[in-house]
Amino acid sequence: MLCNGTAFRTVHRRDPLCYLRCRSCGLVSLYPRPEEAELEKMYQDYLPVARESIRKWEREGKEVALRAAETLSLRFEARTGRLLEVGCGLGFFLGMMKTRGWEVEGVEISETGREYAQRTWKVPVHRGPLDELNLPKESFDAAVLFYVIEHVPDPVGLLTEIARILKPGGLVLLRWPHTTPIVRILGPVSRYVDLYHTPYHLYDFSPATMKALLTRCGFEGVQTIIGGRTRPRSLAGLSASMVFGSAAEVLHKASGGRLLLPGVSKTTMARRKRKPDA
Repeated sequence: MLCNGTAFRTVHRRDPLCYLRCRSCGLVSLYPRPEEAELEKMYQDYLPVARESIRKWEREGKEVALRAAETLSLRFEARTGRLLEVGCGLGFFLGMMKTRGWEVEGVEISETGREYAQRTWKVPVHRGPLDELNLPKESFDAAVLFYVIEHVPDPVGLLTEIARILKPGGLVLLRWPHTTPIVRILGPVSRYVDLYHTPYHLYDFSPATMKALLTRCGFEGVQTIIGGRTRPRSLAGLSASMVFGSAAEVLHKASGGRLLLPGVSKTTMARRKRKPDA
């Protein structure tokens, strides 16, 4: 996807599937990949429907969403604008940004997510995928994707389309997992802990491969930060998030933004190029 590399190394196996790391660019990807129709069918049951489960889902990502909302407001002089969330799920972030004065729209392939978001937050949500919607060119100030890019069969196509619908200088913000370093540390034990959520994660990015991806798709000024931590529903997950997420934030701040602890989720921002390359 990022290069024409032909040499790969297996980093994780969950028969009959495995994750391969390109020896040229470092991108980790799933092989063989499920068909797109199969993936869409799987995501129809991905989101919770019970009230308490929905509350837990919201609490899990609230800190990250708040940090993203603050970042977006700081990056725009008007403090508001027109925003698209791709893979908006149940619409929590759309509702949050709507209360802050943003004009918001969402894209979601899950019928459960679309119906809940539209009913609860009174926001428009399109049935994806994005590239089939033919949204107007240069019509949004910002686009956000929370834990979406690793699920997408064609990240280059998706981000190229996002660049098309963003205004020149428009901001894209992505939240993504950085799983491979943990898998390496765990070694043989990783086969018993499916951190890639096979087959849902089609790719696993690093700061370097994420920057390469965004640059290829017409973005500049790529910046990756820690951007808060999630609060997983399991006790073990919550404990790990508290310890490693907090450590990552401290190290990132102490290093002046230079040190990004491997293995913890990250937030990346970039702007659509204002002028095309000569």
